[in-house]
Amino acid sequence: MAQITNGQAQMQQTASPEDDARRLRPFDFRNPSKMAREQVRRLELTHETFQRSLGAKLSSLLRTMVRLELLAIDQVTYDEYVRAMPNPTVIGQMTMAPLPGFALIEMSTPTALTLVDRQLGGHGRTALNRRPTELEAMLIADLLREAEEALTETFEPLLAIKALVAGVEFNPNFVHGANPSEMVMVLSYSLSVVQGYRTDGLVTLCYPFSTLEPVWDMAPTSDEQQPALGTGEPTPAALLSTLPDIEVPVSVRLRESDIGASDLASLRVGDVLRFDHKVDESVVGSIAGRDLLEGRIGRRGKNVAIEISKWRTE
Repeated sequence: MAQITNGQAQMQQTASPEDDARRLRPFDFRNPSKMAREQVRRLELTHETFQRSLGAKLSSLLRTMVRLELLAIDQVTYDEYVRAMPNPTVIGQMTMAPLPGFALIEMSTPTALTLVDRQLGGHGRTALNRRPTELEAMLIADLLREAEEALTETFEPLLAIKALVAGVEFNPNFVHGANPSEMVMVLSYSLSVVQGYRTDGLVTLCYPFSTLEPVWDMAPTSDEQQPALGTGEPTPAALLSTLPDIEVPVSVRLRESDIGASDLASLRVGDVLRFDHKVDESVVGSIAGRDLLEGRIGRRGKNVAIEISKWRTE
C-alpha cells in the first residue's frame, strides 16, 4: 500500500503543469454540461445572421416575403427535445465539417407542405399533418438546403465550416443526432409568410454540446479580432448581398390633369386623352407608396422606360 501511494506521489511530481491543464477541467455537479451565459449570448448574436440569411433565401425561392424571428434558446437533453416533436415532422440532419456530429433543423410537416405549395405556385393553403409524398419530400429537401449557406455564414465569425444536409427524416424516433442524455442547445424560430394565405410555423435548430464544444476552443475570443462597427460607410455590394432577390413594384406618376366627367364617360378604345404633363417634364417614381426618385419617361426598344435623374430623400 505504501509503495502504491509512493508511486502515485512520484507520478504526480513528474506530471507537468501543461499535462494537468489538458487533462483537468472544472465540472459543476449542480449544472452538468451547461453552457456558460456569455457563450449562449454569443451564439444568439451570431445566429441573427442565420435568421436574416435564411429568411432572404426562402423569400427568393418562394417569391414572397418570409420572416424568421427568434423565440427562445433552451438547454435540454436530446431525449427531451425528440419527445417534444410531433410525428411526423421534418428533420434535416446537417454536417458542419470540421465540427463533429450533426446539427438538426426541424419544422412541422404542415408548415413544410405549405411552403411547398407556394414553391409550386399556389397560395399556401394550410396543409394537414401527414407524411409527405416522395415528390414533396424532394422539394422539402430543397427547402432545407437553403439553410446550408445560411449556417455557413452564421459560423463564419467563429469558425470556418461547411454545412451540408446529410439526410431528411420524418420520424423523430429514427434520428440519432446525439445520446439521449446529452445536453443540446435548441434555438426556436417563428416562421411567417403574410402574403396570400397567412402561414405561421415553428423552426428549431438543435446543436449537441459535443458539436459546439470545439467552436469555443478554436474560435477567436478577443474583441479586437471582431470588426469594429460604424467605422465606415457600407459598400453597395455589402448592401445588395443582404437583400432578397424579389420583385418590388415601382409606379410612375405624371402631373395631375383635369379631365371632364363627360369625356371620361364617353371614352372608347382608340381614343386619345390630352394631359397637362409636358414632354420634357420630370416624372415621380413611387415605391411602396413613397416618392423616392425622379426621372424622364421615354422608350428603350419596344418598352416604355424611365431614365432616373435623382433620388428623392426628403
